[in-house]
Order: sequence, then C-alpha cells, then structure tokens
Amino acid sequence: MSRRLLVLAGALSGALMLSACGTADTATQPTRTIPGTAPSTTIATTTTVPNFACTPTTPVVPADGKPEVTIPEGAVAPPALETKDLKVGDGPEAKVGDKVGMQYVGKALSNGKEFDASWTRNAEPFSFTIAPPDPAVQGEVIKGWDQGVVGMKVGGRRLLVIPGSLAYQEAGRPPDIGPNDTLYFVVDLVQVCTPEATPVTAPGSTTTVAGAAGSTTTVAGAAGSTTTVAGTAGGSSTTAIPSSTPSSTTTTAVSSSTTATTATTAAP
Repeated sequence: MSRRLLVLAGALSGALMLSACGTADTATQPTRTIPGTAPSTTIATTTTVPNFACTPTTPVVPADGKPEVTIPEGAVAPPALETKDLKVGDGPEAKVGDKVGMQYVGKALSNGKEFDASWTRNAEPFSFTIAPPDPAVQGEVIKGWDQGVVGMKVGGRRLLVIPGSLAYQEAGRPPDIGPNDTLYFVVDLVQVCTPEATPVTAPGSTTTVAGAAGSTTTVAGAAGSTTTVAGTAGGSSTTAIPSSTPSSTTTTAVSSSTTATTATTAAP
C-alpha cells in the first residue's frame, strides 16, 4: 500500500511540476498590442482648369497644304534660335500663356530626314500652352518651340531653326535625332486660345481613407497636380504625392487638418 501511494504521489508531483512549468512559460511570453484604427477620413477634391477662349473656334486649314522643309547645303548648327516668317498671318497673335494649335513638319540637321509631321496624322493640329522663356520653367514642348512661336499670328507660317540646346540637347531622341542635333521646323499657327480671368472648377470626387490616429495618410492627387494631404487628427505628418498628367490643379480638404497644393507640369 505504501509503495502504491508513493507511486501515486510521485505521479501527482510530476504532474504538478509540469503544470507549474507550463504556467511559468506562459507567463514569460511577450504581450502584443494590436492598435485599432481611427475613424475613416473623408477627403473631398475639386479640380480647377483654365478656361480658354479660342479664335477661331475651329482651327484654320493652311491653304498651302503641307510645306517642304529645306535644309541648306553645308548648314551648320546655329548659335541661337533662328526664325523666319514665310507667311505673315492676319489673326490673333500668340503670346506666352496662350494655348496654340499648330501644324508642323520637322527635320533633323544630322541626317536631313523628316522625323515628325502633324500632316501625317490626318492633319490633326498639335496643341500646347506657350511657356515663359525662363530656363527653369519646363513647358510642354522643347524651348525652341516656346520661344519660336511667340509673335506669330493665326494663318502665319514660320521657319524655326532650333539649336540642340533648345531642343533635345545631349540626349537627342534616337534613332531620328542625334545628340545636340539642330532641328528645322516649318510651322503653321492655326488657332490661338487665350486663358480667361476666371478658371472653370470641375466637379471633384470624395475619397474615404481609413488610417490610425497619428499616422501618415498618402493620397494620389488629381491629374497634373501635387496634392498634400494631412493625416487623421492626433499629430500626424503629411506626405505630398505628385501625379504625372499635366494641366490641372487639385485642392484637397481634410477634416481637422490643413492642405496645400502645387501645380506641376510634365513635359511630353
């Protein structure tokens, strides 16, 4: 009897020890705290775009048709932009800030080949907004166009001889345009659109973003803008997300936070 009791007592003692060890191991495990999320933040956006008044309302069609671009024998790269009016127009004059419609043909000095022409695309005019001559401002086209088109009048035709420094520079545009290549263009101004004083505000969208209090919330901006969005209340930081498409500015409003917008432009 005493031996059986000892065996039972030993078994019980071992079980208690195992139980105690299990409890001790459990007690030493780290505690993980999983934070919950704060209520969703609703972000309302509106898009402001320039409103242009165009003259003529429909682009004119050059009566002379597609021009021939002639590169003189022995021509060398000019030190600066050269322009020559082949035909003076009688319509509105193109100025910095105007959106203009152009027909064009372009050739490269390095090989004399035509590398691009609007006429080969069903004579569909190419439109762009003329940027200021400031080299720090990146426009929608090469600088030679920004500078060379200013002063033209609708119905006019002009020769542009653009040095590489105002075109595609050292990078060129292989395989048609070499490094620092000089470009010859004959351009027709077919429409001038002048920005009006009051821009048009397009309807915006509403985005709901869930984030933890004190976190950073990032939201991609509308086309052509840099949108700065503050996170939810609780001391959160801000992140600016630029977009890649040009021609608009987005204003983003966030509850319990501040916003800022910066327009951006991407060159084609």
